[in-house]
Amino acid sequence: MSLLFALPTLLTIPLAYIGPGAGFALGGSFLFAFVGILLAVVAVLAWPVRVLLRSLRGRGKRRDGAAGRVVVLGLDGFDPGICKKMMDAGELPHLSALKQEGGYRPLLTTFPAMSPVGWSTFATGVDPSGHNIFDFLSRDLVTHLPVLSSTKLHQRPVRKLGPLPLPGGGPKFELLRRSKPFWKTCAETGLASTILRVPITFPPDKFGGKLLSAMCVPDLRGTQGTFSHYTSAEARSGLQGARTTGGVRLELQQNSSGAFTSVLTGPDLPDGSGSMTLPVSAVVDSAAQRAEFQIGPESFSLGNDEYSEWIPVVFGSGAAKAHGICKVRITSFKPGFSFYITPVNIDPRNPAMPISNPPHLAIAYSRLQGRFATLGLAEDTWALNERVIDEQAFLDQAWAIHEERRIQFFHALKRQPDGVVSCVFDATDRIQHMFFRYLDADHPANEGKDVEKHKNVIPDLYRTADALVGETRAKLNKGDVLLVISDHGFKTFQRNVNLNTWFRDHGYLALKTDPADGPSPAIEAGSRFEVADIDWTRTRAYTNGLAGFFLNLKGRETDGCVDPSEATALKKELIDALRGLPDTGRGGTEAITELWDCDDIYRGPYKSNSPDVIVGYKPGYRADWDAAVGAVGADVISDNTRSWSGDHCMDPRQVPGVLFSSQPFEATKPALLDMAPTILDLLGVDAPPHMTGSSIFKGRGSE
Repeated sequence: MSLLFALPTLLTIPLAYIGPGAGFALGGSFLFAFVGILLAVVAVLAWPVRVLLRSLRGRGKRRDGAAGRVVVLGLDGFDPGICKKMMDAGELPHLSALKQEGGYRPLLTTFPAMSPVGWSTFATGVDPSGHNIFDFLSRDLVTHLPVLSSTKLHQRPVRKLGPLPLPGGGPKFELLRRSKPFWKTCAETGLASTILRVPITFPPDKFGGKLLSAMCVPDLRGTQGTFSHYTSAEARSGLQGARTTGGVRLELQQNSSGAFTSVLTGPDLPDGSGSMTLPVSAVVDSAAQRAEFQIGPESFSLGNDEYSEWIPVVFGSGAAKAHGICKVRITSFKPGFSFYITPVNIDPRNPAMPISNPPHLAIAYSRLQGRFATLGLAEDTWALNERVIDEQAFLDQAWAIHEERRIQFFHALKRQPDGVVSCVFDATDRIQHMFFRYLDADHPANEGKDVEKHKNVIPDLYRTADALVGETRAKLNKGDVLLVISDHGFKTFQRNVNLNTWFRDHGYLALKTDPADGPSPAIEAGSRFEVADIDWTRTRAYTNGLAGFFLNLKGRETDGCVDPSEATALKKELIDALRGLPDTGRGGTEAITELWDCDDIYRGPYKSNSPDVIVGYKPGYRADWDAAVGAVGADVISDNTRSWSGDHCMDPRQVPGVLFSSQPFEATKPALLDMAPTILDLLGVDAPPHMTGSSIFKGRGSE
């Protein structure tokens, strides 16, 4: 998805890189790690008592269930069309066997069809209007700027005991997902649960189970992932004019001994005067194609086409330290020398803030398996989008993260014999985003790029996912029920649609420079106007995020100019005008198949926070990159030439997910909405009244 809190350079940063703010990690790591170790010791000593109390607490709250343990294997973005084709060809034997053993159906996704929305529905058993997550992004009603939809940062006065910070002060993150996830219900009924890397779980829920957070865990700088690319003067000469949105580019200096030097940026300084940094140096042996690196006190050697291990980095000193980890990869030896450093992840061994429940769980995993990626969107899609790394470097990174998660998942399966174990694997989503062009010979993103070397990546991805299913089935106990699910499917993404440009062309949006009367001047190709350039007193409709668009309502938005009494009529007017939007650059084919008034599809308590209209793009089309952060571009519809060539933020009816079950089920039209009540039903727990989905074993949708 591959998102924002607040930051000064907002409109130069794409939605995947909008972060929570400055200096959030400083001073927390030492105290947090110390407390985490104490809690781990207490947890081990108290384990027998906890088991007994859990059993007593759950007595009388459960009936006999059909499963002793429910195992949920999430394959983000696993597409039913590709899956069926490969099953029919005999290429996915483990999924085919699971289908025969129990059952399989396409799984209805959410409106809109995107990961933060879908997995929040998976967790809570309610639609977006019940859990408050409608998109990756929302918007600030005062500034109109995009803000992260899932998490909010609150600043609190810092309290100290001498030089040591005390708990309860400083920045605090709030999870904006509402409603109660099924794992809290499990804890209330005495059932064990381990929830690994399910999106929209940061900050982690506090409950009587285990959880490792996923999507929207920030990096150590407070963003959703900012890479660093270092180039010598010779290497940089070939990058003139390159636009950087997902990271920073730094020019290496060469000292008298020939070493290349620069700095790695960390959190902001407490006084706001700048950022903390660490020295970075590299001594290059061009003949041997090798370099000796040093980041802070850490030294290591790298050759071509390889990543370093996770390198621990510490910013600050004394009690005011922030611990992170990063990996390094050389991107060229000639012409010129360059290398890439991943976003600095929060160090799970010394986390600056809780990224798990209980807090010491992340520390325990790092001791068990070594350090691992903690960033919510750890696969660096923007580094590949901007050609800082190549396809092979991205794949190496994605598969390394996949293996880290596989170790955690199977450790949980081995250690927890009852309750629910759920883990979401992201490689199926991230790799399809970046490699879908290989399945589409006519994709605009193919121009100037390899179309042969990695053409089998997505079929191989599905085979790897199938092998994971087979490995999981082999580790099941008698009485276990396995559910394999995806939140949505995938389609090609060839063309961008900027609704803000369409609104301006048709008189619904105005720039400050536009005349009060008469036609607005054309925007020069390659230019864009930001949120601050829009005249909100003359703007009646605007888009932000990937889900749909908003009206600029009086009494809701600052400078709103649409009377609420006119909202229904204006929505209908816009829906009628945009349905079947023709793409004149593609012979008039439609770019939008359907639109939905939020009042017609949502009934929950948070409906007022949704886009006013949800847009169903035709497969092949999606919201424009600039429009996602509220900008206005030159063209309504344009080619998508980025490596991010596949997507799912389209008509939800066209991108269902998958559902495989090891136990036969009755429902013929299962939905993500049904997964939480289904898990509880299998464990003998009645779904709480707030859940609007139904167990798939009770036949909903079979009529």
